[in-house]
Amino acid sequence: MNQSIDLEAAKAAFFASGGQIIVLEGFQYVPFRQRHHPEPTPKRVTPVKQERGGERKNRAKARTAQVEELAKTMTCGEVAKLLGETKTALWGVAARGGFRFFSPPKPATPAKAKAEPSQEDRDLADKIIALRDTGMSRWGVTLELGIGNCRFARIIAEFDIDFPLQRNRGRP
Repeated sequence: MNQSIDLEAAKAAFFASGGQIIVLEGFQYVPFRQRHHPEPTPKRVTPVKQERGGERKNRAKARTAQVEELAKTMTCGEVAKLLGETKTALWGVAARGGFRFFSPPKPATPAKAKAEPSQEDRDLADKIIALRDTGMSRWGVTLELGIGNCRFARIIAEFDIDFPLQRNRGRP
């Protein structure tokens, strides 16, 4: 069917049932509200310059002298705990004052006792020497014995085996 004929029929049915046409208002443009900017802050007054040997400098010098005196016998951490300051601040005072904090002597580390090599390591060392004498490379020896490079290097170092990194290929 024709759409315009259907529309006319629908309008006629609407008016026959008592319907009325209401005309709505169109779009009205509403401008944005006026912006309200904050008042500018007044300019800060520049502080009055202090004289060269002011009170702050005297306090800083006294503090530096105090920290320097404590630094002769105490570590930075001990001075920080005593004065209630941070270590960073104290390191800065030391750098500006040209002094260092006390460093206690470090205790000597005890020498490790070497463990006796196991029989398995002795057997591997003998095999490594035999394979080296046949002219096999380090990589070939690790593959032949089925061990890793770290274990191979440890056994060579432990038994003082001379196994060069590269074979001497006919060079003097």
